[in-house]
Amino acid sequence: MKAKYISITLVTVSVASALTALALDPKYQPIADAMQYAHKAPKGEKKVCEKIIAGTATDDEVKKALDLYKGMENVEPPKGDTADFKSRVEKLVAATQDVVDKKPDATAHYKEAVNCKSCHTEHKPD
Repeated sequence: MKAKYISITLVTVSVASALTALALDPKYQPIADAMQYAHKAPKGEKKVCEKIIAGTATDDEVKKALDLYKGMENVEPPKGDTADFKSRVEKLVAATQDVVDKKPDATAHYKEAVNCKSCHTEHKPD
């Protein structure tokens, strides 16, 4: 009986270690940093990406998001086609740059480029 629990514990620890290693893998850190900053927020607060779309983000918030998105430009995606990932990141960087430059329709372009589900479906690990 103890051997069964020890085996289960070892498997659980191994899986948790592997997932933690993937999450902390430096080659994916630019993606994690951008997602954490621009696409997550404490409960009850707006995400930076939502603020950008609404036009309520500060200039500093938009510039920081842009810098973090630019950090994703030379990263291989965790899964999926690299060319597709790079194309999506380029569109996101360009749209965010338009917001920084206060171009007409910039927030609409950003909203289109920041389509989280389509990118996650293709490139986020399962």
